[in-house]
Amino acid sequence: MPTSDSANLPSASIAATSSRECLNDRLAEAACYAVLRRLMPLLRHDVAGAMQPVRMLLMVLERRVHAPEPDIKAITKNVVSVSALTKQATADCFNALEWIGSSQDADVSLRSSVDEVIKLLATELSAHALTLVNGISDDTATAPQSFLRTVFMGSLLVFCDQCAAGGTLQVTFEAATDSHRAHRLQLRLLPDKAVKPPAFQGLVRKYRLMDWHDVQAMARPFGVTVTQGDGWLTLDLPKN
Repeated sequence: MPTSDSANLPSASIAATSSRECLNDRLAEAACYAVLRRLMPLLRHDVAGAMQPVRMLLMVLERRVHAPEPDIKAITKNVVSVSALTKQATADCFNALEWIGSSQDADVSLRSSVDEVIKLLATELSAHALTLVNGISDDTATAPQSFLRTVFMGSLLVFCDQCAAGGTLQVTFEAATDSHRAHRLQLRLLPDKAVKPPAFQGLVRKYRLMDWHDVQAMARPFGVTVTQGDGWLTLDLPKN
């Protein structure tokens, strides 16, 4: 006859599994939040930069409208320019908002996404004496946008936070083959011994440093296998 302890083992096992899954979900959510928190100043800067031309042209337009003898032709030209700049600024602002929470998670071009990341992280990478090189030549390679904006972006931030010196960070992609059943996205750091470590590295930061545990936590829900070594990282994406 089973004891009360043995009878409760299945329930205890289910509870333990549920607790682990809950913990993994919370770790992934915390890591995603950490990435977003790091990106907020950069996104805010992009939004401000997109609005700056509109503000400047509006100031010019206001002066011309209130001139003693308004130049209607010049004012009309300014109005057309303001309209075009406003449309572009609106698109840039919506793009920034999508980093916070996209309404859909479509597959996007890997090559174009890496170019977007290079632009967004320009200041962050420069501050850490890192140069990100897009070595992806396959225009057909795609990945979920949320993966790129969490796991991939988080990986880049880890390289920024954990590398003592700068260098060139190369991004490459290998499509799945018969011998290798996963798409492979790889980051490899080529250190530059001539580069001195950033002077501010020892200062107290307003954010916590990210590490590979964060990347692992974010990658798990995507079914992505993370392999990491000294100066390199491989992300194996399951085939669609």
